[in-house]
Amino acid sequence: MGPGERIRECGRAATLRLRELLGEDLVAAWLAGSGALGGAVPGSDVDLVAVCAGDPPDELRRAIAGRLGELALTWPVRGLEFVLYARAAVATPARAPRFAINLNVGPRMPYRLSLDPADEPAHWFLLDLAILRDHGRALAGPPPGELIGPIPRRWLLEALRDSMAWHQANEPALQQSVLNASRGWRFAEEGVWCSKDAAGAWARGRTADPAIVEAALALRHGDRSHALDPARVEAFQGEALAAVERALGPSATGG
Repeated sequence: MGPGERIRECGRAATLRLRELLGEDLVAAWLAGSGALGGAVPGSDVDLVAVCAGDPPDELRRAIAGRLGELALTWPVRGLEFVLYARAAVATPARAPRFAINLNVGPRMPYRLSLDPADEPAHWFLLDLAILRDHGRALAGPPPGELIGPIPRRWLLEALRDSMAWHQANEPALQQSVLNASRGWRFAEEGVWCSKDAAGAWARGRTADPAIVEAALALRHGDRSHALDPARVEAFQGEALAAVERALGPSATGG
């Protein structure tokens, strides 16, 4: 079984667990990330987003997090990144999306549970909803485009700018910095969301340093013979950020 099928199998199991816990209040569940966009590798996560009918009480939110965590710890993948929203929160997305649960848990993933959107950088959730709206793979309920409302392009460009700044300050896995910047660059230029592999292939033909992208792609696929020079990664990120700022226009630096 390949990485993509393992992710889908784990996603289906998590959806069954959600159905047990939420019953008819489970409106939809979708695979996001590589489970939807393709390009899964052995180190990929299960990115799962679910929608419930209303705002669940705190006791239920903690029960969902606990039961999904128990399940994810048995999986043959890195882990689960799970977000739960109330239906109203995705129908009209906010600049800071109002999730009910944000859970990271798994055999090879640091545990994190957030129940308050104020505790998390908003840009991740806004970008994920935009990608999900276009490419999410339904495991239960209707396709995401029927439930997730449109998100202003300017909000997404500003979120991309914030995500690139976060990567520069926090991301030790430099291949992630390169490939996420590639994805943001392509969105700024073409309005297209794509997998990390496709984004890297796209950016490789546009950057002044294609070798840095080739190295990031090789590392993503397990080739540890490559090393990424932080200065070159930063220069590549600067190229991608410049594309985002051009798309934002003259007021880009003012937010």
